[in-house]
Amino acid sequence: MRKKVLIPIFNRAHYGRLRSVLDAIKKHPQLELQLMVGVPAAYDHFLTNIRNSRPNSWLSALPWYFRARLLSIIDFFKPGTILKNDFLSRGILNDGYAIDARVSLFLDGGMSETMAKSVGLGIMGIVDELKRLKPDVVFVNADRFEMMAVALAASYLNIPIAHNEGGDISGTLDESVRHAITKLSHVHFTATEASRKRVLQMGENPKFVFTVGSPPIDIIKQLDLKLPSDFAPGLDADKPFLLVLLHPVATESKESNAKMAREVIGAIEALDMPTLLLGSNIDAGSDEVGKIIRQWHDSRKLPNIFFTKHLQPNDFYRALAKTACAIGNSSSFIREGAYFGTPAVVVGSRQQNRDRGKNVKDAGIEADEIKKAIQSQIKHGRYPSDKLFGNGSTGLAIADALAKVSPQIQKEFHEV
Repeated sequence: MRKKVLIPIFNRAHYGRLRSVLDAIKKHPQLELQLMVGVPAAYDHFLTNIRNSRPNSWLSALPWYFRARLLSIIDFFKPGTILKNDFLSRGILNDGYAIDARVSLFLDGGMSETMAKSVGLGIMGIVDELKRLKPDVVFVNADRFEMMAVALAASYLNIPIAHNEGGDISGTLDESVRHAITKLSHVHFTATEASRKRVLQMGENPKFVFTVGSPPIDIIKQLDLKLPSDFAPGLDADKPFLLVLLHPVATESKESNAKMAREVIGAIEALDMPTLLLGSNIDAGSDEVGKIIRQWHDSRKLPNIFFTKHLQPNDFYRALAKTACAIGNSSSFIREGAYFGTPAVVVGSRQQNRDRGKNVKDAGIEADEIKKAIQSQIKHGRYPSDKLFGNGSTGLAIADALAKVSPQIQKEFHEV
């Protein structure tokens, strides 16, 4: 009988990063893949969503909420309607994967309170789906707040947890969440040896801690890096362009996040280069960061600034490989950027102390400092490819380990 491995995919970034793991598990003769997707709370929790969301504009949000409610009614009579209309789910289905469970948990607002409430709301739905699917192990990725909901639900149901990319250190709330998930987990897959040592410091059993690299390296190693002509309408990708992705720092104030956003766009405007600007995640502070960037983009209407909320995972990697410099605070600039040798300027504290290659230059949140760092990176040009985060076999290593290990549900602390 094959071991059932459930993987929750709750945002586009995780899906892009985990596809090699999904493929390896799906093809493994001893494993069965189960996929759980996360969607906005408005689909299945209409009144709860109205009471607890904090959208930037109720005027623009309410029509979408009522549309979501209508789709949920249609879905009752025609199952699959929601999945076919949700951006993340539609992409997963189009790639040939089956979706075994859907959980509605995301409240609008990009605030600390909506993050916390999304975890609580998510736990209820996740518990129901775990009880229905009865997985043998739940594979939890990294450090997102919604992964905490999965880890808590699986823990109380006595389902073993495998954790990917534990042991990393970084800034913001992600680090605390990552370490908390490590302590709830039974099997650990780390990206580097340094991260493995940190997991062992936390008292985890060495028999179940594996250094395997980072899954997205598997994808980008095999990817055709040619950008499609329509990936960002108007942008000439054959000429040098900047790639900007700025996430909020959940442990810092609204004022600090606002300053970071203003200083980054100030540096970009001063450089006057073609720039592809991507939308941030939904962490606390994203409402402020997103609003400042949108207002700047809409008011200035600069002809060489191109904004898109969503890029398909492969197109994001192609843009990262092609850009003259990546600017912001995404971990992809550190991990995948190292493999590509992409010059990157990492701004602020969100990725502080994270293991990194030589392609990264750190900068504070002052426009002049950011501008000088970008100019320095452009002048340097591309870096040699760095295999610090793996050589392209992470998915297979994870699948093989999951097929072999059988940890006890009751954990014990292992002294270093």
